[in-house]
Amino acid sequence: MNTFKNITKGSFICLFFVLTQFGCKTDNPTIHKLAGSALGTTYHISYLGEELDSLALSVDSIIDIINHSLSTYQENSLISCFNNNTNFLWDNPTEAAYFDTDMFHFKYMIQLSKEISSKTSGAFDPSSGCLFNEYSRAKASNEWMNKNTIQSCLNHQGMDKIEFDTLGYPFKLDSFVELNFNAIAKGYLVDLIGNYLNQENRENYMVEVGGEVVANGVNLLGEPWRVGINTPLIGADPLNFFEVIELNNQALATSGNYQNFYKIDNKLIGHTIDPRSGQPMINELRSASILHKNCAVADAYATACMTLGLEESKKIISNDSSISAYLIYENDSTLEGVFVR
Repeated sequence: MNTFKNITKGSFICLFFVLTQFGCKTDNPTIHKLAGSALGTTYHISYLGEELDSLALSVDSIIDIINHSLSTYQENSLISCFNNNTNFLWDNPTEAAYFDTDMFHFKYMIQLSKEISSKTSGAFDPSSGCLFNEYSRAKASNEWMNKNTIQSCLNHQGMDKIEFDTLGYPFKLDSFVELNFNAIAKGYLVDLIGNYLNQENRENYMVEVGGEVVANGVNLLGEPWRVGINTPLIGADPLNFFEVIELNNQALATSGNYQNFYKIDNKLIGHTIDPRSGQPMINELRSASILHKNCAVADAYATACMTLGLEESKKIISNDSSISAYLIYENDSTLEGVFVR
């Protein structure tokens, strides 16, 4: 059962597969595909070689792990217990059949988020769950976010308010802190599925979850896998790619503000919330596509860039040799794109 709702950042509408299926150059041109639902969106897997009969079952198991550890819509998930200050699972780990596995992934997400939050000066901050809840409430009611609620949320957030005890379990220095990993969970699921394919000795594959992608090896033509970046305009043709990018054993995540929004007094209220100010962000940056070996990392940085804007995003990406990006921005009412390495 899928326990993530479809309110995660709208990257999946920014990016589509560009798959070539004919004119193969390989000696044994066999491509297998699997599709399904996960985390409030869809997933697609394409791989070459011998078919994996266990793939569907294994992917379902991986999705269950993500839900058990990271889904705020599953009442007894680790993140829900953490947010609600319920220590039952911590105090009685044998009551949860997969506690150790779930805790491993929960801890990893916290540790990775702490690192990226620091590197982006707080532009990526999953401890802003309270702000995301307030945005969802305001959007559903088609009204402005409440200023008093925003200030209260800002007073009780920050990844530095989460630490680990002597057993390695996370705990909060502020009981009002709420985590929300929607901005990184899809990328992490992509990584886990890719890791499974690696373990099964599949060298040529592409995995996509809601627009977040990892590609390894080559496609059916024996060429690098390619993805198309959509034109970030309301009502744009989804097959009218603004740019096509080759992936060479890389992951790519894209975030944009041009689909998931609501209007008040003809003003667009985007779904990207600046965790530093609590305000929805609309700036000159229309789409951020991040390349990294790790899709969870790419996912987090794509979100951060939409908050930071064009120039600050360039600085952060340029200062980290492990990351590159393709940024689409508005310049005098014209869309332009720039590669940043």
